Amino acid sequence: MGAPGDGPPCGGVETVAVDAARADDIDQIIRAIVGVAKRTRGELRNLHPDIGYVDYTLLFVLGENPHLRAVDLAEVVAIDKSTASRQLASLERRGLLRRERDPERPRSRRLELTERAREILCDADAAWRRRIAERTREWPAEDLHAFATLIDRYTAADQGE
Repeated sequence: MGAPGDGPPCGGVETVAVDAARADDIDQIIRAIVGVAKRTRGELRNLHPDIGYVDYTLLFVLGENPHLRAVDLAEVVAIDKSTASRQLASLERRGLLRRERDPERPRSRRLELTERAREILCDADAAWRRRIAERTREWPAEDLHAFATLIDRYTAADQGE
């Protein structure tokens, strides 16, 4: 990544009507989000040998939202149905999820995590928590709380779109 202020080749925040200070902050946020995404994808390879970034995302969402149908999961994680279908078939072949009849919609199938998937998620969760705790070890409690609050606020803003 370049230095703050270098901006992307398309002109960056100059294309958005904001004052210079906000433009610099927006540029910093974009760089941070890209950095976090790259770091997350890379670290997930090391969290558990049986899953990658997309696998983890799908399993995590299913763990948080039990009984979703494939079409609903695809919508939640913002991927197209064919991509979701391929990913879910792979998870099913590897024994990480199963499809069960939906009692409310007999023609539909709900996605269910297997015990093995739950164990993998628990292992990955513990590894994430250790890494975050280590990275923020020297942060004052107020900074950690502010970071958690602001990232939650930023993420929640997307849910209305």
